Amino acid sequence: MDIFVEQIVKKTPNGKDTAKKVLIVVGMCLLAAVLAFVMMFMPAFSGVALLLLFGALYGGYYLITGCDVEYEYIVTNGDVDIDKIIAKRKRSRLITCKVSSFEAFGKYESAPDIDSSVTIVSAVGTSLSGNETELWYADFTHASAGKVRLIISAEDKVIEAIRPFLPRQLKVNLNKY
Repeated sequence: MDIFVEQIVKKTPNGKDTAKKVLIVVGMCLLAAVLAFVMMFMPAFSGVALLLLFGALYGGYYLITGCDVEYEYIVTNGDVDIDKIIAKRKRSRLITCKVSSFEAFGKYESAPDIDSSVTIVSAVGTSLSGNETELWYADFTHASAGKVRLIISAEDKVIEAIRPFLPRQLKVNLNKY
């Protein structure tokens, strides 16, 4: 029987995202003021200024909505794919790995410390289904990224889809939870 499970989580906005949105709005307002000044005092350029104003408004909208990020976890027969979805218009693959290559797996609060050479892939957010999610981690070696620590906020259905493909010792450790 094939196993296929997917979950979408929305990234919780942080201070950096808020600051980015505020700077975009301030920049749009300043550009709109300059273009309004051009339209009032230079009537010959008012058509171009109006066109630039609409372009600036659309560009600001595009940039602000680009701060809305979701992550999609897909588990298919022991393969885990993590995609980043930006504003529901652009999708990029963050990482793909095999569950059988996991060297460590468990709840994030019990994760061992790692050294600075490990690549951290954090795809953490709040579940769109409204279910409570916990943070989980997986340590593994990736072909192109080297040593990786993957951090996700997965629901029980995702963890249960991962469980059958874990190496034996990790299954035993997972049963403790």
